[in-house]
Amino acid sequence: MISALNAILISLAFVFAYTWFGYPVLLALLARCGTPKRRRPLPAAASADTDLPHIHVIIAAYNEVDTIAARIRNLQALDYPNERLSLYLGTDGCTDATASTAQHAATGDARIHVFESAENRGKVAVLRDLVARVRSTDEALAPSLLVFSDANTMFAPDAVRNLARHFSDPDIGGVCGRLIFTSTDPETTTAEHADENPAEEGLYWRLETKLKIWESALDSCLGANGGIYAIRPTLFWESIPTNTIVDDFVIGMKVREQGFRMLYDPTAIALEKLPDVSDEWGRRVRIGAGDYQALRLCKACLNPRLGWFAWAFWSHKVLRWLTPHLAIMMACLSYPQLVIACGYGGQLISLAPALTVATLLSAILAAGQAGRRLRKAGGKRGRIARLCGACDHFVTMHTALFAGFVRFCGGNMSGAWKRTPRTSQTDCDSL
Repeated sequence: MISALNAILISLAFVFAYTWFGYPVLLALLARCGTPKRRRPLPAAASADTDLPHIHVIIAAYNEVDTIAARIRNLQALDYPNERLSLYLGTDGCTDATASTAQHAATGDARIHVFESAENRGKVAVLRDLVARVRSTDEALAPSLLVFSDANTMFAPDAVRNLARHFSDPDIGGVCGRLIFTSTDPETTTAEHADENPAEEGLYWRLETKLKIWESALDSCLGANGGIYAIRPTLFWESIPTNTIVDDFVIGMKVREQGFRMLYDPTAIALEKLPDVSDEWGRRVRIGAGDYQALRLCKACLNPRLGWFAWAFWSHKVLRWLTPHLAIMMACLSYPQLVIACGYGGQLISLAPALTVATLLSAILAAGQAGRRLRKAGGKRGRIARLCGACDHFVTMHTALFAGFVRFCGGNMSGAWKRTPRTSQTDCDSL
């Protein structure tokens, strides 16, 4: 009986270790040894403005009166030919003056189209309408691209040029840029002076960035970042359900599902204000529910016919989304064995797997608690404090992910959104 339990426990521990340690190492090696086509350098920008595609920036906004005028100014100041840039902005049942503020900011600029909806239908419903409007007027503007962004995101001056330069390759269907969070005003902050990432999330986000670069070099990155990504108009998934939560991920995955590559370009930079700490938990639970919803919507990308991409999807996303489930199962298999052994005795060798797993799980939980207390106490942060903070982030992230799984199973998947407040604090550690 013990040997059977240990076999299951060791298998679960192996999957856990592969997901978080083995896959990144294998991916790095494969990306470095990939084919010359996949490892080619970034292309240069178009030599002449006449060679650039027409860009349609698509933004859905809800109660963004504080940022929408700055967002429009940001797009107007881009280093891109005016005659090849347009903005389609849709407001979604706002209860503030977002629409009127946007219309006032767009006065005299024929490139900016503002559409107001009295009903709050959700972000995806607005995006579908905006893309349909672009397609109905786009025939004379081909070639063109759809660039998706958010109302509170600010592009670096060359961001759109850096996205557009890849589409001279007919195999490229989409390009995802790099989003940097900042505690200062993103309209007046440059990428060089942004915060990059909160301290506790730093290690996690650095790993995520590396994985995107390596996956892009090998085949395609997984999904996209809603703050900045571009796709060919014909590749937008028209049937995306209006209650889709992680729409950027799903839209990006559908690009690859249709046989085109989705690249990651870290030089196409956008800035965004950090979310308020008090709203972080609810945001993570909602995204967690959206992850499992996305797995159902993108299940075709798990087909082995997609080769490296299917392997990356399994390893980077699916198994990670199962991390809380793995942890719960490992805890249920390890801790009871130790409790029974303490009461009735047991051979040390047979308890080694359970003791090892239980010790690691306990260490992560204890370090996470210590990290939270250190964060609340403030003060200097050395390596140990940062490690404890990373454990706190890991535990909180996957607790929220499991809560999102429960919500997904309950069918509570509304597409209507709630605006996430932004913080003015420099401390944006995880909960």
